[in-house]
Amino acid sequence: MGKLNPILAAVRSHVHTISGEPAAGEHPCAFITISREAGAGGRTLMRRLVDRLNEIDTGELPWTGFDKELVEKIAEDHNLHKSLVEMLGEQCHSWLYDVFAGLSAQTTEATVYRRAAETIRALAQGGRAVIVGRGGVFITQNMPGGVHIQIVAPLEHRVEQMARLMETSKAVAASEVNRIDHNRESFYRRYWPNTPLSPGVFTATFNSAAISEDKMVESILPLILKLDPRAHVPQPQAVHLP
Repeated sequence: MGKLNPILAAVRSHVHTISGEPAAGEHPCAFITISREAGAGGRTLMRRLVDRLNEIDTGELPWTGFDKELVEKIAEDHNLHKSLVEMLGEQCHSWLYDVFAGLSAQTTEATVYRRAAETIRALAQGGRAVIVGRGGVFITQNMPGGVHIQIVAPLEHRVEQMARLMETSKAVAASEVNRIDHNRESFYRRYWPNTPLSPGVFTATFNSAAISEDKMVESILPLILKLDPRAHVPQPQAVHLP
């Protein structure tokens, strides 16, 4: 961790440097981050959310989702090999960074993550972005206009969903869920060791085993309006029970 400290300090310094409050009379641009447990969803929620926002929010610029697209954006912005960005958070990443370190003394996981943080911050600052994973909730935590969503689910449900997506057995899926969860937790501890991934970090937490993605979307919409009045998102309608 000692070797990482200068990079971590630089990332956090960069976070505070460009996170000033909007000028008087201005409202922050709305953006969304999605963090998720393995197998709980997230990518499809992003797509549904972006589609729904573009249906009802008639702003000049469309809402855009960044999941796999985020990897491509980071690689393009900083002239990085896409594989380096994809491997962020993976425990078996070291050999790949060693290979690229032979080409550039500055190619390390820490420097790649710093570049990723810069791109994520820029996307959030521009607004109208739905950012999935890559520690986006921590990187943008102090930026105004953010709606931070966490998707969780019981382990059994997540294993079943992973088995369906991978078209494999539950045993193989369970191993994959555990691997991804462990790697993500290690990733967060490496770069944000003093910031636990607790419910208090998020605007809202949803259990994907108990609520559909469509209902999640409709619950998230008014949160965006609350933070960014310029977003043309309708207020939720009252439900009248018999």
